Amino acid sequence: MAYKRITNNKNGMPEPGLEAAREGRGFCRKVNAKTAINALTVLTDAGFLLPIADGKRYIVRGFYMNLGTLSDWVTAEIGVTENADGSGTFTALSPMFRIDSGAAATGMDPHQATIDPPLAVTRAHGQALTARVQGNDAAAALTLALYGWYEDED
Repeated sequence: MAYKRITNNKNGMPEPGLEAAREGRGFCRKVNAKTAINALTVLTDAGFLLPIADGKRYIVRGFYMNLGTLSDWVTAEIGVTENADGSGTFTALSPMFRIDSGAAATGMDPHQATIDPPLAVTRAHGQALTARVQGNDAAAALTLALYGWYEDED
C-alpha cells in the first residue's frame, strides 16, 4: 500500500520532518541564556523570532527549554504576533509551559517536548512566530528553542 507524503506529494511512508530537513526546509529558532525577562516578554531576538512568509505553512513540531540559574522559574507560551518584527498583539497558540530550577545545582535538567499534533501556523494566524516568556527575576537565564519545518500552503 502506498501512502501519500504530506510534503511535495511523494509516495512512501509519511515522514514530513525528515523530508523537509533533507530539502533544507527545517528550522530551529533559538535564544540562549535570555535574561531580563522578569515581566511578560515577547521574544524578538534575531535568532528566535521567525517572520511568517506569505504562502508558507510553518509546522512547529516541538520545543526545548532550559533554565540555567538556580532557584528560578520561567513560563513560556508559543504564539504569533500582529507584526513581523514581533510587535503588536501576541496570540498564544499553545498552553503555558513552566520550568523550575532547584536551590542547588544537580546537572542539566532541560525540558524537551514534542507537540502532537504539531502546530501549523500561517499568515492567517499572525505575522511572526515567537514565544512570550516570564521569569521570577531579572537574572533568570532561559534557553528556548522551537523546531519544525515549513511547506507551501495548499
